[in-house]
Amino acid sequence: MNRIRGVSIDFIDSLNESAKSTYPDEFICLHREHDGVIDELVMLPGTIFGDSHSVIFDWMDPVDFHRSGSAHSHPGYSNEASDDDKDVFGSMGGIHFITCQPYDRHSWRAYNSAGEPIHLDMLYADGTVADV
Repeated sequence: MNRIRGVSIDFIDSLNESAKSTYPDEFICLHREHDGVIDELVMLPGTIFGDSHSVIFDWMDPVDFHRSGSAHSHPGYSNEASDDDKDVFGSMGGIHFITCQPYDRHSWRAYNSAGEPIHLDMLYADGTVADV
């Protein structure tokens, strides 16, 4: 995995659209980075979207050196990581996203594997920083 330098605005839009489509259940997936930019949702077979939690079977994940972490939604208005979220973060890669209502470009937060909030720039496809 490359050093993460940002997240694609298209990834954030896709995450939010996926969260809207599973609402009121939580959405969950893994993600990949390319050249240090997180830009691809990874869906695993058997994923369960639930009303208070979702389940992802990480043993279904093939070996992939570009896998960079996980992303999920909260059906409410908080993107704060719960203790359960933080427990999962440590075993699922380096960067983790939580998005919440209203599921827009301002409603997400990124965390490291220890559950601490981190800053990531949102990037357009040409690599420029998105001003949102």
